Amino acid sequence: MEQPLFDISWQWHLVLQLLLATVLGALVGLEREVHGRPAGLRTHILVCMGAALIIVAFENLKLSLISSGDDILAMDPARAAAGVITGIGFLGAGTILKGKDHVVGLTTAASIWVVAAIGITTGLGQFFLAITATMLVLFALLVLHRIDIKSEHYGEIFLSGKGGTLFYENARKQISQMDFIIKGYSIKATGTKGEMKVRFLVKYKQAELGANVIQELFKVDGVDAVSWEK
Repeated sequence: MEQPLFDISWQWHLVLQLLLATVLGALVGLEREVHGRPAGLRTHILVCMGAALIIVAFENLKLSLISSGDDILAMDPARAAAGVITGIGFLGAGTILKGKDHVVGLTTAASIWVVAAIGITTGLGQFFLAITATMLVLFALLVLHRIDIKSEHYGEIFLSGKGGTLFYENARKQISQMDFIIKGYSIKATGTKGEMKVRFLVKYKQAELGANVIQELFKVDGVDAVSWEK
């Protein structure tokens, strides 16, 4: 029996597996690249192809050992797959950025993880499953991204001005009229003549808020400065 290592047709089959993994990773990576995410086309290609390469090499070695009669070493593909997923976890974590009140990069980290899984699936020869998974990933990234979901958001409103307690009450009233739900606040006196700084933690459901927020907040009596952070 000819060993797979020297079977030309088998080697071309392995090459096609890597090429398919490259194409599938590129499809997901292109979407991330277009949207300006930290991990784009090249990263997703390398992750998908690299995951497939490990599994393909692992499977090829296993078949070579079996065909040569040297099957003493137990070769379990699940171990190689587990190692790939663990390593990809560290790579994906590098794309996540945590701000003061927000986290970005979770979707990109998830796409890197699932691309690695697609690479593993391709390396195992499950082509239909790998292609189907890629189409579902693209559906999640391209189609679901366009659906306007009125989810809850949080932000901070900073106001400074004068008027003492009346300034605070006017600010609170104006913010409530703008469909914000006030979840907390803090007040800091900055002078002896009623000057103060007020911070409101607010919740809202409108996905996009523009410059009109600042304009509306300047309607508060006695306000000198306004700052709005999503």
